[in-house]
Amino acid sequence: MMKYFSSLFLSLLAAVGIFAQESSSLLWEIKGKKVKSPSYLFGTMHLIPQENFLFPESLKEKVKNSELLIMEIGGISEQLSAAQFMILKEGSLFDFFAKEQRDSLFNYFENTLKQDSSTVISRYSRMKPMVLLQLLTQESFGENPASYEMSLEAHARKNNVKIEGLETIEQQIGFFDKMTMEEQVEMVMTALRNTDNSKEETDKLIALYLDQNIDSLASIITGSEMGSDSFEEEFLTNRNVDWIPQIKTYIKKNNCFIAVGAGHLGGPHGLVALLRKEGFIVEPVLLKSIHP
Repeated sequence: MMKYFSSLFLSLLAAVGIFAQESSSLLWEIKGKKVKSPSYLFGTMHLIPQENFLFPESLKEKVKNSELLIMEIGGISEQLSAAQFMILKEGSLFDFFAKEQRDSLFNYFENTLKQDSSTVISRYSRMKPMVLLQLLTQESFGENPASYEMSLEAHARKNNVKIEGLETIEQQIGFFDKMTMEEQVEMVMTALRNTDNSKEETDKLIALYLDQNIDSLASIITGSEMGSDSFEEEFLTNRNVDWIPQIKTYIKKNNCFIAVGAGHLGGPHGLVALLRKEGFIVEPVLLKSIHP
């Protein structure tokens, strides 16, 4: 699961001149008798080091020529509302950690993030564990990482393309709230124990992403060591299933550009397979990448 969270804040696009193969593409065309005109499905990483961020003109044109941009979350205004759902209803976050666990966290924050324990307590004591998880994982993406979602949204707004979301930020955070506090704390501590290897793991994810191998990305997510099987099912498989009726409605009436985390595309329960089961023709598209 941790590898997916590195990827939940994951985000990438690209590979110069790579030909789209059957299960090796980030961009897919959706067509068939059930749609008015072709729509596109694209796999993102939610964060990516600036040096790896590629946003080719071919991709920009497809967004520009769409009637709707559909993302997991419907735009930055929705994302800005996240703070209220990240706050504990009562108590202090650090009360849920044993003393040794707190000491390890404080040492990491002081040595790596240059924040002393009093600052950490002041800033994060009211936050849910997922906030610490986010801080621990995003370091491996370098300073000021790029965001596909924000770039796609900015390009859509520039070209007057309407933006819709498949779910709300409250729904996304709700997946974590279904876990016990003990499970959430263990995820944080596992992330902390893996910080020495996080850069290496992130580089592997980026390499797979650049290879456009969506099946391998899906396998990493479902085969990772963090989180329970039920959480994996809730966080990935069930969300894909829940998105399909919405996507069907959108693409029957509109020319859409759909952008979601690349881990949602591949595998037997991925969006590509599920859309094909619904009778749509889903084909990989050659993605020519040009460094900006």
